[in-house]
Amino acid sequence: MTTIVINEKTKKGRIILDLIREMGVGEIIESAKESGHIPNDATLKAIQEAKEGKTIKCADFDDYLSKVK
Repeated sequence: MTTIVINEKTKKGRIILDLIREMGVGEIIESAKESGHIPNDATLKAIQEAKEGKTIKCADFDDYLSKVK
């Protein structure tokens, strides 16, 4: 299954959604909760840490490797 995110607030987005409904070729899911695509706890924690600025800052990949060991 392929997931496509369409902005229904734009004219083109509404046209695409209407076409999918009319042709009956896809399933339109209104939210991530309905689709079951909810991030797990580890992902939610990582997102929160990134928002708080708790990230590793590195000059290059070798610097990254030395910091994560």
